Amino acid sequence: MNFNDREKIVELTPLWKGERLPDGRPKVEDKYLDALYGMTLEEVWKPIFVLGYEHQFVGGGEHPLNTLHNDDRKLVGRAVTCTYCPTRPDLHDVQFARGAEDGLQGNYNQWVIDHLYERDVVVCDMYDKIYKGTFLGGNLTTALHNRTKTGGAVIWGGIRDVEQMKKVPDVQVYYRGIDPTPIREFVMKDWNDITNFGGAVCLPGDIVFGAGGGVLFIPAHLVAD
Repeated sequence: MNFNDREKIVELTPLWKGERLPDGRPKVEDKYLDALYGMTLEEVWKPIFVLGYEHQFVGGGEHPLNTLHNDDRKLVGRAVTCTYCPTRPDLHDVQFARGAEDGLQGNYNQWVIDHLYERDVVVCDMYDKIYKGTFLGGNLTTALHNRTKTGGAVIWGGIRDVEQMKKVPDVQVYYRGIDPTPIREFVMKDWNDITNFGGAVCLPGDIVFGAGGGVLFIPAHLVAD
């Protein structure tokens, strides 16, 4: 039983017939990611909605997402999903031991950041935890940028060190709230598995399209269309 399991990722995304990243996620070609920067949210949303993908958008309604930068920059990249839950001692021991078996270091959030590729976007279900739920701060945002170059994150939870985060170039982050507390009292449930929050579902390798006040998760096999 491992986190970030390649075989499971492939099983979750059988409609993708193209190249895959080393971890098994669909590798949508960069040219399609580049093209999305010239499109609006509505232009991207409609084709997948009419195909029945009606639960792919998050950001509006009663639980809006905030953006690190309010300058209309888009966030486009390949989803790396991670899901967390409140801590309990026995579960933490089991999950942390799983990580140790895989040679993972640091806390649960660092595990994900340390394994990103260029143009990845972290999609994190922090169960709307803001106090002690700050998935990203200044240092990890710098690490995220160093690994992804133009990536970012969508966090159903908190962030901290906002002034430092804003100085990191070419990164956009969607988040629920800000708190000065460091991240504490949480356990990883899944990494690169199914995640959902705010009425939207995201699979590993989906293309994250952040624009127009929210985020759309585009199934990888539909991007070229």
